[in-house]
Amino acid sequence: MLGINLCFAVKRYLEPHAWARFVREDLGLSVVQFTFDLADPWWPADDRARIVEQVRKAADDWQLTIHSAFVGLAHYVPAGLLDPDPDARRLAITWWTRAAFMAGELGATAVGGPLGTMSVRDAADFVHREQRYRDLLDALDVIGGQVRQAGLDHLLIEPTPIAREIPHNVAQCKQLAADLHERGVPFGFAVDTGHTVYEPLYGPNANVGDWLDALASDTKLIHLDNTDRQGDPHWGWPHERGRFDVADFAARLDVAGLADIPVMLEIYPRFEDDDDQVRATLLSSVAHCTPYIPA
Repeated sequence: MLGINLCFAVKRYLEPHAWARFVREDLGLSVVQFTFDLADPWWPADDRARIVEQVRKAADDWQLTIHSAFVGLAHYVPAGLLDPDPDARRLAITWWTRAAFMAGELGATAVGGPLGTMSVRDAADFVHREQRYRDLLDALDVIGGQVRQAGLDHLLIEPTPIAREIPHNVAQCKQLAADLHERGVPFGFAVDTGHTVYEPLYGPNANVGDWLDALASDTKLIHLDNTDRQGDPHWGWPHERGRFDVADFAARLDVAGLADIPVMLEIYPRFEDDDDQVRATLLSSVAHCTPYIPA
């Protein structure tokens, strides 16, 4: 099932009815993933509730399902749950708690995103690195409880192609999954296709199928975007430097037994890109992908 992350709407389609109409009427999609770049869980509860109500009304009016709510650019930047400062880590837990409850208010079934970034110092020191991992498990234990209280099904964890972030490779995902299962944390992975083929970290033979096969039982959602395999540009289709094969990806998804999980286009236009060109790219990307992943 093809849906779309609302990151394309940031700094453009700011009124909920504007992005809702565009997604339903122009793109022909019925499922969205909300981004916290459009509304921040930190905002005061009363003000946030009014904005959440507007979002839900727009989704209902245009017959859209809000599948999940996800970390955007703003809250990917801080070190989050891997910050070297314990006060900053506690604040990150508070943010995730508020995000979980906001996701529930939106009618979503999951909340998610990348978990954080270690400092250069911590990542280079074995003792510090192991302590950050133990701290992370404890934090996810707490957040998992909040996810349940918010009425959500699970926490979505996005692996990233940065060696100072957790998880950043298949082996680390499998270890994290085992540890979270042991603690009873409700979670699933949100695998980003562009991340999986980042050659500077994973080498020239990197492919999304290796991730899907290894993590199939714990993968709950896919982020789909185009890439040159040398960065994380989140392009659409077509792109003159894009090399991500959607047909091959769909086949690998089927082989892994994941053909029925949500696949969210995650196309991040640059803020300075022309609005008409952004619109055209989104339209052509949906047209490119739907023959292989039905809406």
